[in-house]
Amino acid sequence: MKFYKITQLPRQFLWAIAMEGVGTTRMLHVYARHGAGKLRLTPVHRRPAQEELHVAREQLKDIPRSLVFLVVFLIPVPGFVGGYAIAAIAAERWMGHKIKLIPTRFRHLLSPKEKL
Repeated sequence: MKFYKITQLPRQFLWAIAMEGVGTTRMLHVYARHGAGKLRLTPVHRRPAQEELHVAREQLKDIPRSLVFLVVFLIPVPGFVGGYAIAAIAAERWMGHKIKLIPTRFRHLLSPKEKL
């Protein structure tokens, strides 16, 4: 069973990268509607709700984490890729919810016991 999970990891990482792109696109649409609402270019019912703005803000915080994480995996330096992932996971577990170094969608893949 563990071998099957290991073989599925590359596919799940690609899916997480794709979902980060979808989340970023949604974030841009929410902020575009919010900006248009501030300029009074759209009607009130088209403006984003507070929940949508909160999700967009969390996705905005995920962008720097995603960039660092993807650069580390796309430009691998021997020993650095595994070291960064292990250090990031260890720092998150040690500090609890005070520090977030891994993007939200990757966090679920790397530590499936924790819920988002």
